[in-house]
Amino acid sequence: MRLWIICSGEAPVTFPRRCTLGEYNALCEHALDGGVEDGCARRVAANGRRLYCSPRLSARATAKMTVRDADPVIEELLDELPRPSEKDGRTLPAWLWRFPAELRRLFGPGRSVGRSRADALIDRLEKKGEDCILISHPAMIAALIDALRVRGYCVQRTGMGRIKPFEQMLLSRRAEHCGGCQHNCLLSDPGCNIGRDKSERMKKQFRANN
Repeated sequence: MRLWIICSGEAPVTFPRRCTLGEYNALCEHALDGGVEDGCARRVAANGRRLYCSPRLSARATAKMTVRDADPVIEELLDELPRPSEKDGRTLPAWLWRFPAELRRLFGPGRSVGRSRADALIDRLEKKGEDCILISHPAMIAALIDALRVRGYCVQRTGMGRIKPFEQMLLSRRAEHCGGCQHNCLLSDPGCNIGRDKSERMKKQFRANN
């Protein structure tokens, strides 16, 4: 099973120079619940794969502009992880809230929520065993990637560092990869002699067993 994961776009939001944690979180939520501007999204062909989408408006808009040959199935488990609810009355520059807010969500109570949701969704998808496309949001995608790595999946990303809007990534089993060089290509499309040899041996073994 291979999973193509797309991070949703976000509605444009103007942060004030200074704000409280509650005001910062409210603006971040507005970015997920608003419309998404076209222009940055890379098109993806579904090719018969099922498309699962977060219920947020930004995710549905991203699905519409990126995967035009499939109707999205709304999946609540792909919703973004909840933001910290604790009150903090300090007024700080908006950019200073990003780091502590994300840490609280990724390593506080939100971590267990994300892992529980990710495991439940992956269990269901693996039972079906079909390639599919998922559209979600940064923190939930990070939880999915962590859970998939534990299960023996490799991740190939179009970006680096923090997961950003419109980024795309492919998750597939390690056994489907060459592993013979730093590129670690999929054996379905090997890019080196080591991978081509391994792919051919796997095909011969498959034919012998069938």
